Amino acid sequence: MKPILIREKKTFNASIDFDCKEYKYFYHPLHYHPEIELTLILKSYGQRQIGDSIENFDAGDLVLVGENLPHVWRNDEVFSQLDSELKVQAIGMKFLPDFAGVDFFNRPEMTAIKTLLFEHAPHGVKLKGRLRTKVHKMMLKLPHLSDVEKFIALLSILNVIAISSEKELLASITYRNIKKENTDRINKVLDFLMLNYQKEITLDDVAEKINMNKNAFCRFFKQGMKKSLFTVLNEIRIAKSCQHLIQTDMDVAQICYSNGFNNISNFSKAFKKITGISPLNYRKAMKYKSR
Repeated sequence: MKPILIREKKTFNASIDFDCKEYKYFYHPLHYHPEIELTLILKSYGQRQIGDSIENFDAGDLVLVGENLPHVWRNDEVFSQLDSELKVQAIGMKFLPDFAGVDFFNRPEMTAIKTLLFEHAPHGVKLKGRLRTKVHKMMLKLPHLSDVEKFIALLSILNVIAISSEKELLASITYRNIKKENTDRINKVLDFLMLNYQKEITLDDVAEKINMNKNAFCRFFKQGMKKSLFTVLNEIRIAKSCQHLIQTDMDVAQICYSNGFNNISNFSKAFKKITGISPLNYRKAMKYKSR
């Protein structure tokens, strides 16, 4: 399947588009839209890409995505199998930056929310700790509210996020400065890596996908991503390895080879460089955390 980046057009007529449905799997490809989006994952797991940030996600993941920021939640392959009984459920709210009025966020009282929406959200904002728990509870009430109540609740949620320090920017601080045509090409590369990380990948393979020679591609990719192709590839492979360590009983060698590494030594070095600990210690830590 050819990787694509889609710009979605606004199709709803209200100030806020609200969605709380169950799906077999997330079906959107990498996409972006003029609305800001707040998404809470209720059921699902896989990998999430927000700009140049690639991380694992599972139930409870809660992210604010800024306008025109490329993003996608990708389920693991098991979700798309015909006999799979797994389901995906999320609560999502989309709203235009001026949903409350053109000058609304210029009011002095709105300074914190304005900073959140126009300075932080363009990079994607992941909610953590007690903030995530609090907003999670607030969003679970949304399906039972009227449209007016949802409007008021959204402002309350944005305020709670804006004044909290328990949040993390996802896309790098330089990501939004990438030219539009370069963003499209970089995301084609990222999509290719996500689909082929288990295989041996060469610079020639990837450069060919965007019709560039190897040397020009290396300069282009590092300028846009602020890191090399193989650093990004290792991040994807280690993120998948973390999922296997948590969700399966596969031994370290199996996980190593099934995620594109050709020897355990390289795998262990890459894993410790990215996570700070060894694969076995990561598995023990995650099991202890889940008790």
